[in-house]
Amino acid sequence: MESFSEIIIGNVCSVFAMISDSISGTRKNRAQMLGVQIISQFFYGAGSFILKGYSSVAQNVVAVLRNLAGIKEVRNRAVEWSLVLLGVILGAVFNNRGIFGWIPIIANFEYSVSIFWFKDNDTALKISFIINMVMYSVFSFIISNYVSGIANFIVAITTAVALVKNTQKCSR
Repeated sequence: MESFSEIIIGNVCSVFAMISDSISGTRKNRAQMLGVQIISQFFYGAGSFILKGYSSVAQNVVAVLRNLAGIKEVRNRAVEWSLVLLGVILGAVFNNRGIFGWIPIIANFEYSVSIFWFKDNDTALKISFIINMVMYSVFSFIISNYVSGIANFIVAITTAVALVKNTQKCSR
């Protein structure tokens, strides 16, 4: 069980992650979106580490590598699938939360595959990001990272609103 001070510090880290993820969800192009998400991964990783959600920390590390590959437009299947497998393997190795520890592993798997599969489809990428944020919201509440749980849910909504607005602009 985490101490009250660990819960506070972990949640403060998540405030900074929330701010950067909120900015990410409103970016209009893929590189900007992924770049801002790198910053949030550092903050989420710190918060998850403090709150002993180690499978999530492993996913944060892999997410930074994955987003860098996405920004650099790496179109090498070996690199892409190596990152996906690395996320699953590291997540399984560092999973200290049982079945609940698989939530960030599955979320990272889903989003990683989407980044590499939907290379030129910003709409699909944003939908995948929304799914990812909902899954991380659930895990965050499990590890007492309430700010992250609320933040991820808000980011999912913010991204969905931006997606709808962009879709409406394109259809006009």
